[in-house]
Amino acid sequence: GEWGTATAGYAGTATAGERGIATAGEWGTATAGEWGIATAGEWGTATAGEWGEIRIRWYDGKRYRTAIGYIGEDGLLACKAYTLDGKKFVEKS
Repeated sequence: GEWGTATAGYAGTATAGERGIATAGEWGTATAGEWGIATAGEWGTATAGEWGEIRIRWYDGKRYRTAIGYIGEDGLLACKAYTLDGKKFVEKS
């Protein structure tokens, strides 16, 4: 629910409500509500509500890095699922 925290492992699904934090592992799906933070591991999918933040982890050949996007900026829309294409967020089809 609101302000909640949800965590899922490899290929899991984590969903948190308004202002919540959802974290999923590699190939996982993280969804957070308004003002929430959705973080997914490598090859994952992240979705956040209006004013939310999405984060997806990726490997650059030497170390893991995290791409961070803010809903309402750079074309990122609320309640849309995103994955990474290289270092760029793309809407999941």
